[in-house]
Amino acid sequence: MKKIIAVLLAVIMVVSVALIPASANEKTNEAVTVSDMESVFADGENSLIVFVTGIGQSYSYLFDESYTEEGAFEKGTLQDYENYAPLIAEGKYSSRWNLFNSMDEAFSDMSTIGAIINIVKDLMVSTFTRNCSIKEDDVKTLLRNLFKFNLVDENGDSNPRVVTPRYTMPVSEYPWAEGEDGEMRSEARERFFSSIPCEDIAKEKFGENYEDYLYCFNYCAFSYTSKNVEGLHEFIETILANNKVGAKDVVLVPMSMGASITTAYIDAYPTKAENHLKRVIGIVGAWDGTEIIADMLTQSYCEPMSADLFYNGIIGDLVGEPWGYLVNVALRMAPKQVLRDFIDLAIRGLATEIFGTTPSLSNMAPMARYEEVMATGFITSDVVKKEVDDFYAAKSRLHQNIASLQAEGVTFSFIAGYGLPFGACTPDYSFFGFMKNSPITNSDEIINIDSTAPGTSFVPYGTQFEDTNGRELSPDGSLDISTCLYKDSTWYFYEQKHELEYNNTALSLALNLATGYVTTVDSCSDPDGEYYYPQFNGARNLKPLKWYKEDLQRYCEETGYVLTAEQEAILAEADEMTKKTVNNVENDEAVMDKVHDMLVEIGVYEPEAEPSTIDNILNFGLKGLNDVVYLIFGAKGFVDFRIHVPQ
Repeated sequence: MKKIIAVLLAVIMVVSVALIPASANEKTNEAVTVSDMESVFADGENSLIVFVTGIGQSYSYLFDESYTEEGAFEKGTLQDYENYAPLIAEGKYSSRWNLFNSMDEAFSDMSTIGAIINIVKDLMVSTFTRNCSIKEDDVKTLLRNLFKFNLVDENGDSNPRVVTPRYTMPVSEYPWAEGEDGEMRSEARERFFSSIPCEDIAKEKFGENYEDYLYCFNYCAFSYTSKNVEGLHEFIETILANNKVGAKDVVLVPMSMGASITTAYIDAYPTKAENHLKRVIGIVGAWDGTEIIADMLTQSYCEPMSADLFYNGIIGDLVGEPWGYLVNVALRMAPKQVLRDFIDLAIRGLATEIFGTTPSLSNMAPMARYEEVMATGFITSDVVKKEVDDFYAAKSRLHQNIASLQAEGVTFSFIAGYGLPFGACTPDYSFFGFMKNSPITNSDEIINIDSTAPGTSFVPYGTQFEDTNGRELSPDGSLDISTCLYKDSTWYFYEQKHELEYNNTALSLALNLATGYVTTVDSCSDPDGEYYYPQFNGARNLKPLKWYKEDLQRYCEETGYVLTAEQEAILAEADEMTKKTVNNVENDEAVMDKVHDMLVEIGVYEPEAEPSTIDNILNFGLKGLNDVVYLIFGAKGFVDFRIHVPQ
């Protein structure tokens, strides 16, 4: 059942503070004294850089019911900053999450246990009757209970026990506190730089006070877009009234789902005077949603490949070797149609109970498939339907609104990844490989390229345009940017997965766009120039290197180990690699492997253990069993197999 739940969670995955001193909780409306600091922006004016987070980049916290009792707080409800901030600081919360809520309470609910028992029982019966008898009500009950603290009511309000903190202050003012180890730390600050690791880049760009320029607009991924728009507007006006650097406007950096909020924001506040925008830089932004959502809501699968994936790939991959092979075989005990009907039932339940009550998720379908998606009837609430209708009306005006703001001097830039099918790299997203558009898309494994880079034409990943006349092709031949609506301010990273936060080249480009030192593709096209960011670039993932450096520093501090000159040279090589703005995946991996091997040699890490004899036997045997069964039965259950005997 945990694996079934894991699959359900993977489906909607698209949709990817320590003790605070009393003084930190006090807010003032008094004007902030602006110091005479030199501008780091190309135009000589200071702006605030506001990241609008993507899905999974904001924490939500669940509190005990005792904190929500009437009269528990002097300054209102738990949702007020003055109340939740000290509780988060002191660790007085039940759980926290960045996407899916804690499910502990769900499994203490007898209706959850009852639904699971009924589903398992009916699945066993279905195996023998070859007819899916699982009840839709049981599936819906299970889903509602599992996502109890994710869901919002018809007013767009979350559970009163849940808070998604929003700090109307720069990162420099995020609260710090003493931890159990006696060290001062800021959970909020650590969270920011963990999801958006631009610390070194920003420090180099802005100087020692770099945190004064950085802001983050957090929101719950399960929400009403209209409420997030109003929240963003209030957020921007508040920080402009109280910033340290004398800024009069903001640079908005929407990431992934953050682009849908930005779409609605510039529709609700379409002029510069209203929205206070100087620049907008989309990083893998879902400007037109993703085909994954539309495929899921319309239950459109990639036939016949989906059956092969189910019996010989995705489910087993979620479990891992070697037992994943055994799961693949065990799944065949149920008839193929029964499993298919169960998956349909589960997805239909997700559509009605989760997406149908959560506009922010429903809004992630592409504009061209809006009517098709809505025709499924997965939204039953008139309130939710109006919310979604209003958003798609705003989306239909997106490029008109952009053009109007461009005429006022607001610039728009786009950073995108391409060259991958859906669910290509990240195991948690492998379920997306079932979707109809997976084999024919060209994406960052989550969002198709014509959404992150609006207007870009493409052929399926791994293929090339046959007719090249009049086209402006990417180096791999799969993109035609002649149709891109913002060709002069769009950058592409080949085979870059959606979570590109550890592509420091992309983040460096974003900050140079934010400060105005890079304005167009032409302004950074000279390899010998101060700023060089080719329009077409490769992928990069420096996350392993970050871990290596942190672990090495910790080891040296604890043991007093001093690096040799040769070891220092290896780290210097890694640092030099990170400074290159032309990404080379193979070279990056070779350098990071060298650092890893050095850490093994020093003793920071243990040498990778060879699999035991038993592990090898299990893996060999179960893989062999899986392969033989697949060879004989193909994409079928055992009871579906019929041997044709000639008459």
